Formats: sequence, structure tokens, C-alpha cells
Amino acid sequence: MKKGLGRGLNTLYGFGDEAEKAIIGDSGNQGSATEINIIKIKPNPDQPRKTFRDEELAELSESIKEFGVVQPIIVTPRGDDGDYMIVAGERRWRASQLAGLSTIPALVRKYTDFEILGIALIENVQRQNLNPIEEAMCYKRLTEEFEMTQEDLAKHIGKSRSHISNSMRVLRLDPRVLEMISEEKITMGHAKPILSIEGSDAQFDIATKMTDQGMNVRQAEDFVRRYIAQIEAGENPEELSQKEESSVTVERRNRYKVDLRDLLGTRVNIKESKSAGGGGKIEINYFSQDDLERIVDLIKNQD
Repeated sequence: MKKGLGRGLNTLYGFGDEAEKAIIGDSGNQGSATEINIIKIKPNPDQPRKTFRDEELAELSESIKEFGVVQPIIVTPRGDDGDYMIVAGERRWRASQLAGLSTIPALVRKYTDFEILGIALIENVQRQNLNPIEEAMCYKRLTEEFEMTQEDLAKHIGKSRSHISNSMRVLRLDPRVLEMISEEKITMGHAKPILSIEGSDAQFDIATKMTDQGMNVRQAEDFVRRYIAQIEAGENPEELSQKEESSVTVERRNRYKVDLRDLLGTRVNIKESKSAGGGGKIEINYFSQDDLERIVDLIKNQD
């Protein structure tokens, strides 16, 4: 059933100068804000952004301790017990909690679910806060649940229709591959050629090979082309490896990865450069500030 698309667009993108200023960062709008008990505010379960980096929150928290919350968040009343739901500004709300604040400045406005999702989408997309999968899921919900066209989205959020279309196409990939994109193990550039691969397990296998072998986007595209060619020729693609690297190089790198993983107790990746010098880089994963300190201590204490 249609949900009033024409009217909805006007409502979604014409929600008023006050809310818009709060989203884009006009601190002069703070005069209309109200101090609200921070425990009375709840996050939006449909917030497009699902991941918040601990390091970024810690930095914002330190800024809030020194300067306060310069830009008020936007909330809407929820229920009869005086609670509110965040419309825009969850990152500021989380950082304020870390800073030990008991109240936070907020603009209290009544919005429909449609407006709430739209404002959250605008805030995150315009600030580039979403990872590619979160962004794609926003587009998918707006086009399917709210029956907006890709042309409508392109017009109102300043993205090209092809960008929106390509973003949504990636959602066809195996969920494990989508998780790898969200965790920045592979980029959207790596993911696009994987769309040509049939079968979820095959897609995941290809994505894993891309990360294990440290492929750049061009190498990933060539890898997929040769994979498909072998499939079409009836050959075994399991034997496929990068032409640019010898089996000895790959075996040596994998051995070093295992050694470093065992030493540091975390995931390690080695990416060799294609320059004549034979250099590269080592990527060490950590999952919290305590984990980072543990890894640094291990490295410092090596003889």
C-alpha cells in the first residue's frame, strides 16, 4: 500500500530549519535546546549506523569534558513515562555517557517513523558515518518499505543514481562477505567483482583468498576473471593463485602470518608491495584499548 510518497518526500526533506541546523552543526541553534536526563534517552533501534568506534567515542568524550556538548541532539517523545528516542546524535549521546554527564542538551520534536528514518539517513550519509553495508541497507529500506525510487533518493541526498544502485547490488553477496566489508577486510572495489560469482560459498571463498593474499582491487578483478574463465573451461579453480606471486612467496608469507599470530595472539595480515624493493606492510588487529596495550607490551618485551 502506498504511504503518500509525494507528501512523504516533502515531510522528509522539509522537516524545518531548526532540525536541519542541528543536523548540519549550527551551534547557534542551542538556545532552543532542553537539558534532559541522559538515562531517559534511548537509542533508535532502526538507526542506520550500527557500529561506533571506541577510539572515536573516546576522543569525542574528551572534547565534551572540556567544552561540553556544543551541538544539541534531536529526540522525540516515546511512551507515557517521559522517555525519549534519539532522532539524530547518538554518537554525541554515547560520548556524553562516557564523559560522565547526567544531562545532555536536546531539541525535543515530534516526528513520524518515516521522518525519523529519513533524518537519521541524512545525518549519517552526509557526514559519511555509515559503512558501505549500513548505507546500502538504508537505501534498501527507503526504496522497499517507503516505496521511494532511486531517482528520488539521488535527488534529495546528493548521490548519483548509479551510486545508490551499485551500493544496493552489493547486498546480494553472501552475508559473510558483507561482514568482511563492514569490518574493512575488503573494500567495495574488491566486492564488486565477487558479484559475478555464483554461489554463497564460492563468494566467501574468493573474498577470503583476496584478504589472505593481500590483493589490491586490480588484482582482485583479475583474480575473479581468471576464476570464472577456469569454471567455464571446466577446470578446477581451487588451484588458482595470483600469477604475480610464486607459490614460494605465498607459502613464506602465510608462515610468517602464523608465526606472528601465535606470538601476538591476534589476527595478522601481511601485504607485500609490488615494487622492486620487495617491501610491504604488516597489519595487526586489536579489539580494545586493553588488547592494544597487551600487543604493544609483547612487542616491546621481545629480545
